[in-house]
Amino acid sequence: MQTIRPGDSGLAVSDVQKKLFDLGYTPPGFDAEMKEARFGESTARAVRAFQEERGLRAEGEVDETTWQELVEASFRLGDRFLYLRVPPFRGDDVREVQRYLNRLGFNAGREDGIFGRDTDLALRAFQHNMALPVDGIAGSSTISCLQRLKHAMKDTSVAEVHEALQDLATPRGLEGKSVVLDAAEGDAGAEEMLRLVSVELLSLGLSASITGGVSGSLSESRRARLANDLGADLVLGLRETAEPGLRVFFFGSRGYSSPRGRRLAELIHRETESRAGRELPSPEARSHPLLRETRMPCVIVETPPEMDALGVLVPALAKSVVTYFNPTE
Repeated sequence: MQTIRPGDSGLAVSDVQKKLFDLGYTPPGFDAEMKEARFGESTARAVRAFQEERGLRAEGEVDETTWQELVEASFRLGDRFLYLRVPPFRGDDVREVQRYLNRLGFNAGREDGIFGRDTDLALRAFQHNMALPVDGIAGSSTISCLQRLKHAMKDTSVAEVHEALQDLATPRGLEGKSVVLDAAEGDAGAEEMLRLVSVELLSLGLSASITGGVSGSLSESRRARLANDLGADLVLGLRETAEPGLRVFFFGSRGYSSPRGRRLAELIHRETESRAGRELPSPEARSHPLLRETRMPCVIVETPPEMDALGVLVPALAKSVVTYFNPTE
């Protein structure tokens, strides 16, 4: 889709404004712009507030990712039957089912709002446990049963515990490990830095491939699917930004975060901060498509112009990846 920006007007802007209105994003001046189907500053503020709430890049424009999030945010639990299909159901209703299941002790996998195999298996296990028809469909009876058990929900997601245990059980060492290094589409600087990282990783016996960059034409979501198809053990994304201070992001959304992604993010933060000799912003949970849709540990690093690429960033990234696979290094 074509990105919708401040200054635009018409039906597409009206569709965005209606969804924002229904979700409660109505800053001062929004009603007047909504009546005119005009993308003014108030609409931009509403978009940025929505993006920040959803863990997206708060740019104040509606690209394909933001529009998809607006659509997903409009689904409430019970609006539709949910089950395993291709393409998968995506939405806040899916995330709510995952949250219920995970906090009732049925491992639905990451709370990413994507109805996948883990969610299907957890839902069927719940139905069996509750003497419901085991059909894998989150329909009215199953949803009612989940909601009646709200009082029994734990504070911790069983999926987080499972992922942390999986991390501990993963064989250490570099042999056979593969890494996907992802540059933002059109980002020549990030691509060049990742090429230098890949040289260091390859010299240590790791398999490293680069996606995105100036020659890449795939969206971030499609690059995430590519990493999944490749069966990579780790994904490291790099983006150049004009914002000061290096920032590190891992997957997290509304009370859930990836333990493996957090561990990798903390390694990168600690190594970069040590080499830079100054304090850097702590890692943050976000829901960018690459973070959300990859099945393996994934981190996105946003680097400012003042960061020393050769002396600090490149060796820090390579060292962090090695340490992630081999903590004794």
